[in-house]
Amino acid sequence: MLKHFIRHPFRCRLKPFFLGIDWQVDDLRLVLLGYDNLADKACKKNHDLVLGQWHLSLSVLLGSDGTPVHPLWQDFIAQLALLVGAAPVYINLGIPNRLCTWLHCPKAPTTKRKNPLTLALFHQRTAATALNIEPVNLRVCHLELSANLNFLVVTKRRYDEQITKLFTHLHNGIKGNVQACAQPQGLTQVLINRPNVDDANAMAWYMAHKLMSGTPKATSC
Repeated sequence: MLKHFIRHPFRCRLKPFFLGIDWQVDDLRLVLLGYDNLADKACKKNHDLVLGQWHLSLSVLLGSDGTPVHPLWQDFIAQLALLVGAAPVYINLGIPNRLCTWLHCPKAPTTKRKNPLTLALFHQRTAATALNIEPVNLRVCHLELSANLNFLVVTKRRYDEQITKLFTHLHNGIKGNVQACAQPQGLTQVLINRPNVDDANAMAWYMAHKLMSGTPKATSC
């Protein structure tokens, strides 16, 4: 069932919106954040405003060929499009920890640091060797938490198709520029005390707020 909470949209938005997704494969929770001071140019501080919250079932909403045929999906896209208009939308999808394997990342040979593609292949092969799985079946994200603390966060490649379909349908339903990324949710449990955010949507809010604050910047992986 589609569950949502909507604030009435402001008119003539120029600033971007941020959509956080708590992706549990079939179960999706989404939170849309915007700025609460769009009409106040003198205000230098930007605070997030929760504009929408949704709870969706991906398998129900997408057909076997990935076509959004279900009315609930169409209703969600219509609500989202109404809220964001032609403004840019940044999407941050959080991959749950239960679907991730965390590996300590060995230091790459100096020669591999110069080429991002070569470095990515090095990480892919390192993770595949550690898990005894073919590299093509893995999706590897490199996280540098500090100068001496690097991790490879590994998920199964088969999830990429579902994530890509979700991003594609969001992109097709939004008029403005859309930029999307997927990253691990992290090792910290999210607890927030916000009366306008459902407890079950805390992680989705966190993913949107993380991208909105830009610390750290969300990167595709």
